[in-house]
Amino acid sequence: MILKAPSKFGGGAPCLIFDDWDAAILRQRDVLARLLPVPANGKRVLDCACGIGTQVIGLAMLGFSVEGSDPSDASIKRARREATARGMKAEFRVDDMRSLSTAPIDSYDAIIAMDNAVPHLQSDDDITKALRTICARLRSGGIMLMSLRDYAPLMAQRTSSTPAALYSDGKFRRFVHQVWDWQDDRHYVVHLFITMQMPDGWHTRHFVGQYRAITPSDVAALAVHAGFDDVRVLAPDETGYYQPVIRAVAPAVSSSG
Repeated sequence: MILKAPSKFGGGAPCLIFDDWDAAILRQRDVLARLLPVPANGKRVLDCACGIGTQVIGLAMLGFSVEGSDPSDASIKRARREATARGMKAEFRVDDMRSLSTAPIDSYDAIIAMDNAVPHLQSDDDITKALRTICARLRSGGIMLMSLRDYAPLMAQRTSSTPAALYSDGKFRRFVHQVWDWQDDRHYVVHLFITMQMPDGWHTRHFVGQYRAITPSDVAALAVHAGFDDVRVLAPDETGYYQPVIRAVAPAVSSSG
């Protein structure tokens, strides 16, 4: 049986991609904590592509004042449930990183967008708009973190799928794999298949997402153009994160008149 779900992998797909989602929350929390301002207590962080709350929940555990926004209403509802179930306090709302209409200007110590969220945006103009919006909402010296795939070799090879992963859920098993349908040299459609063993047999859920391949170095160049300072691309062996991370700093406000 194949069940179709909405675009952008809303609902429960993100946690099913991981072998152990709770372990992934802790692992990502610890990596992000090393890249964000310290001390944690009182620092205000916005995850502007929060999905179902992987990073928000982890950072809330460390005492950050965390907010999460995402264009998917289904993901936001799920994030609220997951945070509440773990006793974590966080504010969630539907918003688009290109506008962040619910996020006040000059208010955050850090804004993050992890797990390949930026390639959902379909043009350099959209990415630049998002970067300028984020920069405006950071306090002077605030930090932006974005992670995305290392697309350079993937574009060159026109990668058509990712290796299948096999996980155990108690006595049952779960297969996860992706098929990439390239539309041109930059745009592709991801078909995510999650096949789960259940008491009555095997069931497959099918999720579809639209992506535009862009390299981390290209996003970093757009961040410079958007007004960020100290823009760096950090490799996974530097951070421990599974994707390259772009780290940038909001410019200091001049004290001279």
